[in-house]
Amino acid sequence: MINRGLLAMLLVAFALITQSCSNKKEANSEMILKITNSEEFTSFVNDYNSGKFHINDTLISPLIVTLDSDISIINDHLSPIGSEEYPFIGTFNGNGHTITCCGIGKTENADNVGLFGYAKNSTIKSVTIVTEQVTGQRNVGVICGYAYRTLISDCKVSGNVKGDSYVGGIVGCASYGGIADCHFVGDVTASGYVAGGIVGMLEFGGVTRSYAGGQVTGKYGVHPISGTDAEDVMVSECVDRMNVIIASKTNKKEIASDKLTRLLFQM
Repeated sequence: MINRGLLAMLLVAFALITQSCSNKKEANSEMILKITNSEEFTSFVNDYNSGKFHINDTLISPLIVTLDSDISIINDHLSPIGSEEYPFIGTFNGNGHTITCCGIGKTENADNVGLFGYAKNSTIKSVTIVTEQVTGQRNVGVICGYAYRTLISDCKVSGNVKGDSYVGGIVGCASYGGIADCHFVGDVTASGYVAGGIVGMLEFGGVTRSYAGGQVTGKYGVHPISGTDAEDVMVSECVDRMNVIIASKTNKKEIASDKLTRLLFQM
């Protein structure tokens, strides 16, 4: 029988290799966009979500988006970048810069909410988000709501996340991808199920070398790092300082989590 940790790593490696090969095929037609201020950032979000980067629902060319300065938007909630109709495809490099905003998501009934609402075959890296609240329904996370075949690395987050199901500090739902070297401080609250300090729903992927601190609450499927414990996922070398609260209609059960290091799922 194949070791579960080895299987998970092979799944992540396959996903990222496939993504890399796909990106190389498009290397000569990539569109590079540098963002230097809040106005340019807001314009990019609006243009992307309105389909201006697409022709007949297909992205004109893979994007490389870079931040060249810190961004501050404190008078309005951000709209997520990308949707099921127009998923973000490409690379977002924050270059270590910080995006400060009062919130992400304009309604509690929306799915796929985060800085990126829906990302596919992408790389998101090296950005810090400072926000008060990220709010949605299903697939809610500060960096990304739903991530498919996407690598998220070196991202730092301070803020609170609230949704119904598949709610995470960094990512709401991640499928066939990986999360590495990320840091989350805040509270994660799912009124329904599946919540984690780093990722809510994780399938066919892994989380490594990441930290979560604060509190995570939900009815079931609630863990300090990942809300799912399945054969096809791996969590390793992660640190948490999370209080875990299992809430039901009749009672609340609080589980204190204060270990210096935690290997949630044995490799």
